[in-house]
Amino acid sequence: MNTFVGFFPDDEVKNKISTVVGGVKEVFKDLGINVRWSEKHKYHVTVLFLGTRTPAVKLMYYKLMLKKFNFKKFPIRFNSIKLGISRKFRELIFLDLLEGGEEMRELYLQLRNALKTKKDTNFIPHLTLGRVNKDISQQEYINIVKELHALTKKLKVNEITFTVESIDLVKSEKGEYSVQMSVVAL
Repeated sequence: MNTFVGFFPDDEVKNKISTVVGGVKEVFKDLGINVRWSEKHKYHVTVLFLGTRTPAVKLMYYKLMLKKFNFKKFPIRFNSIKLGISRKFRELIFLDLLEGGEEMRELYLQLRNALKTKKDTNFIPHLTLGRVNKDISQQEYINIVKELHALTKKLKVNEITFTVESIDLVKSEKGEYSVQMSVVAL
C-alpha cells in the first residue's frame, strides 16, 4: 500500500491526456518497446509521497493535519512528453509542466512541513504516462526523445490546461486508488 497527496485532472483533461498517450503508444510500438501504461482513470500528479505500508495511526495523523491545511487554487499547463527524469527513473514516460511547477514546489514544501515528512530532493512536478519494461540503449533513448519532441508539437501538449482546486490524500493498494480525504483550495 502506498500513500500520497496529489491531485487528479478532471475527465475532460484525462481525455486529452489519453489522446496524447495514444500517439506515444505508437512511437514505442513502432520501436518494439513494451511499456506499462497508466490507466486513464488513474492519471494524477503526486505532490508528496508519504510512503509504503502506512500504519492506520499515521494515516489518521495525516488526515488530522490536512484538516488544518490551506492552499490557493493554481493553474497547470503541460509542456511536453518526456522520457526519464534521471538515471534512476530513465524508463519513466511523463508530461512535464509549463505552468504550475513553482506553485507545486511551494505546495510540496508546505505539505512536507505540515505533515512533518522527510525531504525528497528529487521532487519534479510531472504526470506519469507509463514505464518502459526494459533497459533501453543510448541509441534507443536518443531516437525516442526525438520522436516524443515531434509528437509534443503535433498533439499540442502545451494546450492541455486545468486548475488545481483540491488535493487528495490517497491510498494505493493492488493498483486501486482510494481517496481518504480531500482538501479544497481557498
